[in-house]
Amino acid sequence: MTNWIRYRRKGGTTPDPAPLVSIRSNAIALNAHFVATARLTTKSHVSIFVDRERFRLGFRFHDQDDDNDAIALANDGGGGVRGGGGRCVQIVGLMREHPWLAAVARIEDPRLRRFEPRWISSDSMWVILLCPSFERHVSDRSEITGCTHGVYRYKRGDEIVYIGRGQIRSRAGSRERAEWDFETIEYSVVPDGDEQTKWEAFWLDRFVEQHGKLPLYNRNLGSRPSEHRDSQQAASPNGGPATLIGNSGVTEGPPSVS
Repeated sequence: MTNWIRYRRKGGTTPDPAPLVSIRSNAIALNAHFVATARLTTKSHVSIFVDRERFRLGFRFHDQDDDNDAIALANDGGGGVRGGGGRCVQIVGLMREHPWLAAVARIEDPRLRRFEPRWISSDSMWVILLCPSFERHVSDRSEITGCTHGVYRYKRGDEIVYIGRGQIRSRAGSRERAEWDFETIEYSVVPDGDEQTKWEAFWLDRFVEQHGKLPLYNRNLGSRPSEHRDSQQAASPNGGPATLIGNSGVTEGPPSVS
């Protein structure tokens, strides 16, 4: 059986047909559709909120800089769509304080750095759900706290040889893995078991999309999570973890977000 691998183009993309927020190396970009949907053309500043445990960012937009912690919005190029072009906000300091966010910005596939914003009325803000992106790196399992749970991957050089979940230190020291050949463990802390399963499946699916097969030791074990296949829908043209795991659907939001 032939293992076909989809070619993913690296440039020349068409304008995004849905409201999206993109994470870049030093900025957060709001596409023109989001600017129009959320009526942000008159907004000059944004306050950003961080939910580290659930990998979420929240946004409240302002007409003026009446919040001392608000950051100025700038134009992000592109033509006008439904009343406005894109916007961006510089977040160098935010990246420095939150390595898990910087790890998202380093994801090579741009589709996985785009997220669909959702209006959360109880919090009065727009929210995006990001993905845990293996921001922690160790070369020896002894460097990991014994009670740490999450999603992780083993790497040999630049090659990912295994993606897993659970108690990271004990799994790395298990008897059946004594002969495995890997040099580094990269992981994200995810305490909840269901969330671990979901994100393990997410990253295994992304690996198969790119390489046409599972990582080496996942193949050897014959394992691939299937519990959450119903929540792992096929990626839309603009993909993004939020679409794949159910954080899609931008509502119109309030008449005024100030």
